[in-house]
Amino acid sequence: MQIEIWRKWLLVAATVFLVAPIAGCGSSDGLVLVSGTVTYDGAPIPEGTIQFRALEGDQKAYAASIVDGKYEARVEPGPASVEVRASRFIEGKFVESNPGEFDQVGEMYIPEKYNSRTELKVTVESDKLDENFDLVSK
Repeated sequence: MQIEIWRKWLLVAATVFLVAPIAGCGSSDGLVLVSGTVTYDGAPIPEGTIQFRALEGDQKAYAASIVDGKYEARVEPGPASVEVRASRFIEGKFVESNPGEFDQVGEMYIPEKYNSRTELKVTVESDKLDENFDLVSK
């Protein structure tokens, strides 16, 4: 029970961290629906976030949740970099957050080449775009 609450808290915190700075970055007019799947080493990412950052103009960013490997985001047309983030619990590893209270330790497991130092790029056209991302650990 405690672990499930902690996991949901991590997902909410990550989503707020990514979306809060970009909320209000213009209206939804002119945005394009981009959807698809995100896998890591062949398996769908259970929970995470995906962010599209415009490479031209004012470099607005648009984020969406990844759930069971699927995402759907409304994004400004044009070239964009793509960042994927996800965390998971480390089996059998706990930290004592308060005396006598142990919480399971988590880790961000997606390599930097897919987030803070992303190599992922996409060009969003003016109509709906289906874009899948197959990430690998090596």
